[in-house]
Amino acid sequence: MEAGLAWAMGPVQGTRMPGSMPETPPDLTRLRIDRSGERRGVRGGWIAAALLLLAGGGYFAWAQFLRPGARAPAVELGRVQRVGGAEAQAGISANGYVVARRQAALSTDIQGRLVELRVEEGDRVREGEVIARLDTTQLDASLARARGDIAQAQAIAEWSQADYDRLSTLVSGGDARQADLDLAQAKLHEAKARVGSLQAAAREVEVMLEKSSIRAPFDGVITRKNAEVGEVVSAVGGIGADARAAIATLVDYDTLEVQVELAQTSLAAAREGAPVLVYLDAFPERGYRGRVRQIWPTADRQKATVELRCEFLERDERILPEMGCRVVFVPEDQAEAKDPEVLVPRRAVVQGPTPRVFLFQNGAVALRSISVAPEESNGMLRVMEGLQGNELVVLDPPASLQDGDAVRRKESGG
Repeated sequence: MEAGLAWAMGPVQGTRMPGSMPETPPDLTRLRIDRSGERRGVRGGWIAAALLLLAGGGYFAWAQFLRPGARAPAVELGRVQRVGGAEAQAGISANGYVVARRQAALSTDIQGRLVELRVEEGDRVREGEVIARLDTTQLDASLARARGDIAQAQAIAEWSQADYDRLSTLVSGGDARQADLDLAQAKLHEAKARVGSLQAAAREVEVMLEKSSIRAPFDGVITRKNAEVGEVVSAVGGIGADARAAIATLVDYDTLEVQVELAQTSLAAAREGAPVLVYLDAFPERGYRGRVRQIWPTADRQKATVELRCEFLERDERILPEMGCRVVFVPEDQAEAKDPEVLVPRRAVVQGPTPRVFLFQNGAVALRSISVAPEESNGMLRVMEGLQGNELVVLDPPASLQDGDAVRRKESGG
């Protein structure tokens, strides 16, 4: 049983079976732990950490010193102000529109096809100047026929005159009857009447030919062109599918005025001849002197307003028909409009032979020479030339600041 158990379990290490060869001792060196890879991993980790630290330091240095604008000095900025104009004008006011007292829709009282149009919008024309022509082919033919009929009638009238003169001589000598002379005289009158009638018909065609040329009734500006060459025009639009009633609109700019609807509660401020200042909505900084020309003799019940017309005492090319405007009723001693003023902070002006300021534009400064008035008010100087208003300027610029230098805006409280 012991022998069987020993066979099943096999030889025990360190024992030798009888008759077997001596056993080789086991190699224990293979059981040793290899730590060389661990040391290499530790060294790699330290290297990676060092590289990461170096990269972070480099980025910090770039962000603080090398990045564009990192060294740009922080400056305090101020804004150039523009004051005056319509917003600064006090008093009773009303809104209105620029209208023309004299304007005309140029047309003709005959129907025809437009063959020539000599004007465009904005053209200035003189009184009597031809601006368009209609097709006159049919009228020319009618006039030629009328003149031919006149020539024929004149020939008959001349023959009738000769026949009358001949019979008159014969009747005087007793060689012809008085009845024949009377008949010749009637034919002569008829021939002359025929000539007159045909001449009147020819004149009618000539008038129509004159109307085929549309002329300017007064000096003015073409503000609208309503037809093109090839379209049919007529005295009453809509006769044909493409018929036009007016060819163009002519406006006399010398009669431009302001149409105002003034509230009835403010009517006491308006009287004929009262001074006003007119500010165009498109150019509210400029005031135009004017006066009340007419007050309508009736009120609008629905709107509770009264219509007024105010004429300009001064005008320029910026005033156009149908422009919106604001009319301010002012006392006699305030009838002169004050021009808007441009004010710059005193702290922004660098004194010298020529005053200068540093404009802030897209993260950099631009040096600009200006002209200022010597008087100072509330820390502001009035600019005569060089600035328009609303620009950003550097306040208390450093002495080292140069044209084109990069700067950054100083934060509030910084």
